[in-house]
Amino acid sequence: MFHTDHSALVITGHLMVAFLFLYRGITAFPQFDHHLSRFQERGIPFARYVLLGGFATMIVGGVMIAVDYHAWAGAAGLILFTVMANFLYHDFWTLEDPQRRQTHTWIFCNNIAVMGGLFMIVSNSL
Repeated sequence: MFHTDHSALVITGHLMVAFLFLYRGITAFPQFDHHLSRFQERGIPFARYVLLGGFATMIVGGVMIAVDYHAWAGAAGLILFTVMANFLYHDFWTLEDPQRRQTHTWIFCNNIAVMGGLFMIVSNSL
């Protein structure tokens, strides 16, 4: 725990990845009702609980990575979360507006790169 066997670069990488999820989890929570209505419009069952689970995954997973407490498990949860976020929120292939399509394509691709970092955390933590 607490990065005792990691180099400074690995620790920095962990903290940078953790920051993304902690920041987004904290800043997105005040817009809970907006996110909930999007989930409900898409017909996601138990939308409130799915959304709460997503926020919890971002916060708990981010903390686990930041403090290196079972970082592999936190990263694995965040990989699943990011896959789901890509398909529920950044489904650029369904958008007709070219600007929105482009924006969500970029976010989707960035999320793929973030998952690469999460996979590295998993592989380095086992």
